Amino acid sequence: MSTAHLMRMSWRNLWRHPRRTALTALAFAIGVFLLIVSLGLGDGMHEKMIETGVRLGSGHVVVEPADARKTFGDLHYLSAATAAAAEGVLAQAEIHGQVRGSAPRLLASGLISSASNSTGVQIIGGVPARERGVALLPDRITRGEFLAGDDRTPPAAIGAGLADKLGVDIGSKVVLMTQAGTEIQSQLLRVRGIFSTGMGEVDRRVVAVRLEDLQAMIQNPGAISHLAVFLDGSERTAVVRDAIAHQLGEAIAGQAPSVLSWRQAMPELAQFIVVDDAGNYLFNGVLLIMVSLGVLNTILMAVLERRREFSLLLALGMRPREITTMVIIESMLLTALGVGTGLATGWATHRYFAAYGLDLSSLMDQSFSVAGVPIDALVYSYLYPGRIEWTLAFVALLGLAASIYPAVRAARTDPTEATRG
Repeated sequence: MSTAHLMRMSWRNLWRHPRRTALTALAFAIGVFLLIVSLGLGDGMHEKMIETGVRLGSGHVVVEPADARKTFGDLHYLSAATAAAAEGVLAQAEIHGQVRGSAPRLLASGLISSASNSTGVQIIGGVPARERGVALLPDRITRGEFLAGDDRTPPAAIGAGLADKLGVDIGSKVVLMTQAGTEIQSQLLRVRGIFSTGMGEVDRRVVAVRLEDLQAMIQNPGAISHLAVFLDGSERTAVVRDAIAHQLGEAIAGQAPSVLSWRQAMPELAQFIVVDDAGNYLFNGVLLIMVSLGVLNTILMAVLERRREFSLLLALGMRPREITTMVIIESMLLTALGVGTGLATGWATHRYFAAYGLDLSSLMDQSFSVAGVPIDALVYSYLYPGRIEWTLAFVALLGLAASIYPAVRAARTDPTEATRG
């Protein structure tokens, strides 16, 4: 018997009991729908966390001194030649097209004082024009502007929590002190911008200044701590990191700088995403297995109800393997009905949440952070490449697995059963 004939028979058999078929397909559709929506929202939250983390931190890819993470107590700077070589690599056509922007940074710790208070801070020196559009702080300015000023007093941008602690506002003057070798240097700054990241530690401790002003304070012109590289998305981080590392290794004689991906630079965030993904996979896997057991139960029930039919078909000359194939086709057609419906509704819901987002503010009493990254209450759906393909493959395997036992039972039906009674 041809495969086309078997498929026609299987399709007709499914609709002998339309209500049972529809309910079983609906169960599979709900499982696939929930899988796509949960994966989309999970990937969207992770991508948002990565985007926030890299914009608040050191980028998707960071070029830094080779020994910067081995001795945290010492200051490490990229040499002028290394920084120039890194900028040249980023300008190459094969890399430049994948890079959204880059920003040289200089980091230091110090003490900031106002007329009413003082506190220790983390100082970030950057180039305002290169920070805008890629870094987080310029986008989170709530009052004033980011490092803009037209007087002789260098500008500064501080967090809202730090401004409250110092009792300052836009236009106020503060004194920033930091160490330059064995000496302590101070600089009078004017507060030109106040930012709010939603992360209390950052808003209470971070001060942003112009790169040249911080270089002058530490008496080290041209010094930078690292070069932050920003991409349009996180998917190609490893590819771009490897390309930059390879090109820098060829361009620099001697010890090349470290080129790290955001996963290496922010291991806590990377680990959280891995654990969260594992929990999501486990939940959805259990859900789909339960749905598959429902399909197994439906197919097995249908097989047991049709034992006389199968024995008659065998008595008329139909081979056992054709019975097996017919039952498997019925199961796969039932799976395809559920998967198609679930995929259509899940994809439509994913596109809606991708455009308008899902507001979780009613479930979040206050802003909080995970792995040092603030969580946004508005979550946009996003599916990493390959999600749909492996989802369909996984569901198809479950449907196939659910059909094997009923198909074997059907093929073992006694052909003489049709003549009994």
